[in-house]
Amino acid sequence: MANNIYLRVPTYVAQFYRGLDADHLLAEHDAYEFMEFQHEYWIMKNYLHLIPENQQTNNYCYSQRAWNNILAGKDPAGTKSILKRERTVWPTMTEVCTMIGEKKIQRMDGYDYLCIKIPSEVMMGNTLRKTNGSYSLDVRESLILQRLLRNEFIHYFLDWVIQDRRYCNKIGLYRPIGSTIERFYERYYIQIGRDVKERNSMYRMSRRWIIDAKILPNDRIDFSDSDLHHVSDTEERHLEPEYTADTFLNEYKTENKKKLKESVKN
Repeated sequence: MANNIYLRVPTYVAQFYRGLDADHLLAEHDAYEFMEFQHEYWIMKNYLHLIPENQQTNNYCYSQRAWNNILAGKDPAGTKSILKRERTVWPTMTEVCTMIGEKKIQRMDGYDYLCIKIPSEVMMGNTLRKTNGSYSLDVRESLILQRLLRNEFIHYFLDWVIQDRRYCNKIGLYRPIGSTIERFYERYYIQIGRDVKERNSMYRMSRRWIIDAKILPNDRIDFSDSDLHHVSDTEERHLEPEYTADTFLNEYKTENKKKLKESVKN
């Protein structure tokens, strides 16, 4: 039986990795597997180590055995039964917080745990050791891995934006940046709730990535033409100036000014 770790990441990152392969979507319990040549695999190969379940209290990363205890409604060590629950159902963050004794539940809003397959062997000094269900990462390495996954998500997003803008410029199509963002989230099955605050927060964050990038990255990923080339009924065909980071910033400022005026009127 393969062993996994359960890494705390932003919810949109967890959903992105589960939906990365459109032909093989992953459920929450399914493990995402990194290839040996990827940096994420190297982190696990060199920093995973045996951590007894009663010492896994940092809530950043859990071993297979600790997670099994959580699924059973127990604390990570498996010494206390805290909740009566169905272990086949993916736990909510409120449930996880209850079982790990996390009092600041709001601090965990917007996070989920991503199931990741770990290498069958890891390096311990100059020796290869076989892994088991108690292998996990310490806080520092958990945060490094979390950051790597989030950065890869942002790279995909920026690649999507530049290819979409290039396509729109090529055929003379005006597509609002909001539509470009929506298409990306739909493609990777990233769920944005109907709550206005949540949607606005995701859009602000997405626009900030575009602005902060300054120079959008070269194409590394070839997205399906059907994802980008579908023209909706609300989109118009006419020439627009080339898009740059400054263009996005101006769009962002314009939209904010409109919202401010509307709020003053109301």
